[in-house]
Amino acid sequence: MKKLILLAAILSAFGSPVGLRNADAAEAVDRTMCVFDPSGAHGDVYKSAQRYQAQALTWGIRLDLKAYTDEVVANSDFKAGKCHMAFLTSLRVRGYVPQSGSIEAIGALPSYDLLHRTIEVLANPKARKLNVDGDYETMAMFPGGAVYLLLRDKNLKDIKDLAGKKIATLTYDQAATTMVDIVGASMVPAEIATFAGIFNNGRADACYSPAIGIKPLELMKGISPNGGIVRFPIGQLTFQIVARHKDFPENFGNTSRSWASSQFDSMLALTKRAEQEIPAKFWLEVPKELAKNYFEKFREVRIKLRDKKVYHPAILKLMKGVRCKADSSATECSDNLE
Repeated sequence: MKKLILLAAILSAFGSPVGLRNADAAEAVDRTMCVFDPSGAHGDVYKSAQRYQAQALTWGIRLDLKAYTDEVVANSDFKAGKCHMAFLTSLRVRGYVPQSGSIEAIGALPSYDLLHRTIEVLANPKARKLNVDGDYETMAMFPGGAVYLLLRDKNLKDIKDLAGKKIATLTYDQAATTMVDIVGASMVPAEIATFAGIFNNGRADACYSPAIGIKPLELMKGISPNGGIVRFPIGQLTFQIVARHKDFPENFGNTSRSWASSQFDSMLALTKRAEQEIPAKFWLEVPKELAKNYFEKFREVRIKLRDKKVYHPAILKLMKGVRCKADSSATECSDNLE
């Protein structure tokens, strides 16, 4: 159930069809999609996949959905060719399409507006090459909500104060592990199912989570009474559908991405509601001078991971362009670091 919170809760109803072509069910081509949902075929993620399934039928694809309660297994089966496409977190998709998987780069998109603009750019048919790597193509991207730093002590909100502190960190999250190292903190190894307990029990001074995970995972226990949530997005959680493009019509990816982009606001609704439900006293606003410290450390992480070929340089450059279009006076707009 805990994994479901970080995945299913942010997915809302899909909108009206816009199709590759109007296709009768009898004409449709049969394909399969691996869908990760901790609750299997009875979960909300799977129900969202069913809505996509109905949409795909209007594009000439009849999808057979396969439910998985373990993302590792879903990913493995997709990799092994047991399904033609998969509905996974962007962390997993990055292993197939480094470009689209890099949209979650740490600190790169500090607002939902910037995330929306980036997804819109990537949904443009002219940007198809940024969604394709070898045999694989990212067919859709959905917002999952900003990931925030949660603290047991609100006095630690300056990133420099994290030196020597313990941070509950997902072991497979290279961005987070690199960040912990750069700020001089100590990593407390965790998984999605264990990080909340580690933080709440005081075994870590900090952790990170999207707002939709705070109430269900009872993270307020760790925050209260003296902690808070730093209102500066560490990154943007996204969910993506990845496929082998040879198994689908030529324009399927462009049509699917365009439609998914049009669903941005409705997909983000639950996340915004979760953020609004957090008592105002627990939000830690970051002064401009401290925000600069966060941005600089995050950029250091992005560059390091780009050089390690974890983040794709073209997407980092694209997101910098989106940021600079929104604020051309920013210092970064006059350098070539990203």
